Amino acid sequence: MSFTISVKQELNHVARKRPCCRTAELASLFRAAGSFHIQGGERYGLHASFGLSATARTAVLLVKSFKLPLEVRVHEEHRLGQHKRYEIRIEGSGRLVQFLNEIGVLADDLSLQEKIPQRIVRCSCCRDAMLRGAFLAAGSVSKPGAPAHLEIYSRSIAYLESVRDVASAADIRLTILRRRHNSAVYTKNLKTIKDLLVAAGAHQSVLEMEQRSILGAVKVDANRRANFDQANAVRCGRAAARQIRAIRELQGRSFWANLPSGLIEMAQLRLEHPSLTIADLGRKAEPPLSKSAVNHRLRRLIRIAERGE
Repeated sequence: MSFTISVKQELNHVARKRPCCRTAELASLFRAAGSFHIQGGERYGLHASFGLSATARTAVLLVKSFKLPLEVRVHEEHRLGQHKRYEIRIEGSGRLVQFLNEIGVLADDLSLQEKIPQRIVRCSCCRDAMLRGAFLAAGSVSKPGAPAHLEIYSRSIAYLESVRDVASAADIRLTILRRRHNSAVYTKNLKTIKDLLVAAGAHQSVLEMEQRSILGAVKVDANRRANFDQANAVRCGRAAARQIRAIRELQGRSFWANLPSGLIEMAQLRLEHPSLTIADLGRKAEPPLSKSAVNHRLRRLIRIAERGE
């Protein structure tokens, strides 16, 4: 199951308790996935097509809450693999005209309205419901861990402007992308994506995104630390090898026995413990030495070997 479908499945289980929110969600669902028909004889039709059965069930329940008769048809599609589409058809006259006016498809003078009227999204809960309907009908979002991208597509620029404006009222910034066929409002900002999904009601999906983000950050930090430790180990190994070469060279010279006892002690410690760090060598000295003192003595041994003193 894709992450987009997972988000939509969660949104389909959100409780729709308030009539105003059901109106706002239906207004968005039918604009994003529906078409309006004038059939003559003062009869009208409203059809909507959904690719996810759970979303179709949600739309059916929302329509039934308005006590409207409807018909559901299932179609087999073979484009891009075999799958089903669910079509909801509402047809009639008087009661349907009233419903179309309630969800803002028809104005009071029965003219067609492309944008969602402000009266439908005047409350924050209704704006959230409108965004939920938009995503359910025509939304997609990238999976956690992939480059962030969310979009809601439509052929109607006016509807996309409504989505953008409603999102903006909740401080969610979306941008309109004009295309030849299906334009879209979109964002590539991860925080904006999370804010929109939270507003729509997909809290569990956002938690999953947060979890993936945390795991990703931990993995990056672990890799960074591992790379740092590896680089540090390589540097320490090269330094120890240089020190040991200098000490062995000094041991073959006549003045080795005349070197200060502190240098000889440090040279012997390095030969006995070639892999120890500077700090560990200092702890083995008698008396214990600081890292600075150990480093100073080892560097002095190298200078003596290089100068041949």
